[in-house]
Amino acid sequence: MAVLFSWTEEFQPRNLLSSFLAGWVTGIIGVIRGISYAALIFSGSLAEHLNLGVGIAVYSTAAISIIVALMSSLPGMIATPLAAPTAVLAVLAAAIAQQMQNDPTEVMLLTVIAAIALGSLCTGLFLFLLGICQLGKVISIIPYPVVGGFMAGTGWLLVRGGVQVTCEHPLTWQELPSLLDWSILSHWGVGLVFALLLLWLTQRYRHYLIMPGTLISAIALFYLTLLLTHTPLDLARTQGWLLGPFPAGGLWHPLTFSQLPTIHWGLLGQQWGTVATLMFISLVSLVLTNSGIELAVEREIDLNQELQAVGMANIAAGLGGGMAGNQALPSTILVHKMSAAHRLAGVFKTIPCATVLILGAHFLEFFPKPILGALLFYLGLDLLLQWVYQAAFKFPLWDYGIILLILIIINTVGFLQGVLVGIALSLLLFVIQYSQVNIIRPDCSLSPSTPPQNTSLLELEESVTNHLYYLPLQGFIFFATANQLLDTVQHEVMAARPHPLRFILLDFQHVTGIDSSTVLNLSKIKKIAANHQIILGFIGLNIQVKALLIRGQILEENNSRIKEFSDLKSGLTWCTSCSPLPKGG
Repeated sequence: MAVLFSWTEEFQPRNLLSSFLAGWVTGIIGVIRGISYAALIFSGSLAEHLNLGVGIAVYSTAAISIIVALMSSLPGMIATPLAAPTAVLAVLAAAIAQQMQNDPTEVMLLTVIAAIALGSLCTGLFLFLLGICQLGKVISIIPYPVVGGFMAGTGWLLVRGGVQVTCEHPLTWQELPSLLDWSILSHWGVGLVFALLLLWLTQRYRHYLIMPGTLISAIALFYLTLLLTHTPLDLARTQGWLLGPFPAGGLWHPLTFSQLPTIHWGLLGQQWGTVATLMFISLVSLVLTNSGIELAVEREIDLNQELQAVGMANIAAGLGGGMAGNQALPSTILVHKMSAAHRLAGVFKTIPCATVLILGAHFLEFFPKPILGALLFYLGLDLLLQWVYQAAFKFPLWDYGIILLILIIINTVGFLQGVLVGIALSLLLFVIQYSQVNIIRPDCSLSPSTPPQNTSLLELEESVTNHLYYLPLQGFIFFATANQLLDTVQHEVMAARPHPLRFILLDFQHVTGIDSSTVLNLSKIKKIAANHQIILGFIGLNIQVKALLIRGQILEENNSRIKEFSDLKSGLTWCTSCSPLPKGG
């Protein structure tokens, strides 16, 4: 009944209209992005086959979109080929073309298409298995500043994309003088002004018709302006106000069984490293994108279900000779801002894709560039507003610095490098902050110079407390805090006192785990205790910690000076019963 009710809601007139409009808008954006991705992969010696690349990209957009729309845990999820995996495919295609430059063109082309399809199949199977094995929670542990940096970096890339689409000039320092020339400024300026208007309207009004109504009004205003200024369509296209021209000729040609023997399979086997890189980047991109979507739409996403959905989508894309992809952050946000968070939005997105595959891309040549650029501006500015301006008041200084650094690296070097640097810095910041946490439980330790606080320790005879050092530990002890333990014990052993230290009890009852650096420092403590004729006792070791101490040869069966106790009481009882005490005790 729940499924029936959800589909009944999908076909309500209000939801159907918003889904249809959102599907067409995101579909056109997907086709345009697909064409740009095809141009990236089919460049150099492959440029003459760009038509086939466009077909591959548009088919992939349709296949990935419809499967994710139907299988996703979030209604209104939009999926498509993305920039980071596409960059890997471009490297893969270029490497194959380089090695096969002396082979027949048809063989080289079929091998490149097979490599793209193989990469999608491997990626799809990999992601699907991760989802089936319920590993979503394990791989979703991404530091919050990294997600913020990813969102901010995506925002600025969208702004750059808006400039590129409207005036065909990249937003760089070198191009800045050209961008300020009126003939070019008028193109991206119109898009930016419309984006600011759209941003203001959507912030002020929450009605589901605001976005589609504004888009339709803007397109009507554009053509009204052409009519009033007596500007022919051909002249408007020549001046750069309309999309296109797009390549003519046949587009999508999937591999057939008769073509399989022609493919250079041995060369594909040599590219396993690049395929593995594609799988890893697709996984990272999926995790970050879904984290960003969760924050943007304020809805929880089942990552295991998303892995399965994207896995199936990539398998379907690969079977048709298509390229890998996953959820699209900007388009999904756009759909939700258009109040079209329905599964039919992703289904309707395939209509422009199918139209392009059947009729060619010429109908897109009537879409105004400033409107498409304005959508990219709008999405980018919305992300920058949230993750650069508003984040400055929400995040600690170091976390905010990581966000800005990731933004810069993503836009100057690349997505993967920015994410990896962000993760590394977040881990470093965590280590620095955690190293300042006291691993010794306060007000519970006991040394000959410190009066006991624990009830069990209060009951000890003075003859025992004068020779006992009890150290209760807590948390996870690792390389950043292990030296704190060693320094504390070493200081106590070397301290001047009237009575010699005879027992050291290390209480691990509240310790969750240790690393190899801690094992090394405990080995040093063991040597210090042996050199000073001190008996070293371990209390409350869990199975994992005990196994590490045995492997590190700290716990030894035949060593009478190393003891293990189940709890504090048994350890204290043993110390009390141990006699004779040294003279002077």
